Amino acid sequence: MIAAVAVDAEVPLEPDRSFAEFFAAGYQRALRLATLLEADPARAEDAVCDAFARTYGKWRSGRVSEVDAYVRQAVVNEVRGGWRRRVVERRHAGALERQAVDDAHAPGFERSVVERDEVWTALRRLPAGQRRVVVLRYYEDLEEREVARLLHVNIGTVKSQAAKGLAALQTILRGTQ
Repeated sequence: MIAAVAVDAEVPLEPDRSFAEFFAAGYQRALRLATLLEADPARAEDAVCDAFARTYGKWRSGRVSEVDAYVRQAVVNEVRGGWRRRVVERRHAGALERQAVDDAHAPGFERSVVERDEVWTALRRLPAGQRRVVVLRYYEDLEEREVARLLHVNIGTVKSQAAKGLAALQTILRGTQ
């Protein structure tokens, strides 16, 4: 029997509820988290799909007690893995990041509702470390200790990146209004 919490609600899942139902209930929230962490919608969607795929095996075997937390950790891990892969790619292949940004601004590129939001735009302008901390700390409402654990950094780093990120967001948002 799996006693889990649905990703979009604080309502416990029924023990016989299928993984497909859990996926349907939690996909959008996980995608929002990944999109805010990643800043590239396509990579964020890939990270969420990979996270749910990895979670499925644990789900079937009953080795996941808190599915909500497990999926969140899996999404963060997938996004972080993508960051590491891109660092290596940039070392060897050059301007991949510039190409991804150019693609995101190409004519006809469909943007999600989140991207059109001023806060989303401001978040994208933050340095990656600040963006990660701000999203996990304030969007996901996680404690500093949990953010530090998820990102594998010290609590002091979380505090300083959060302060710098919030100050930068305030400056950016003041400039757009």
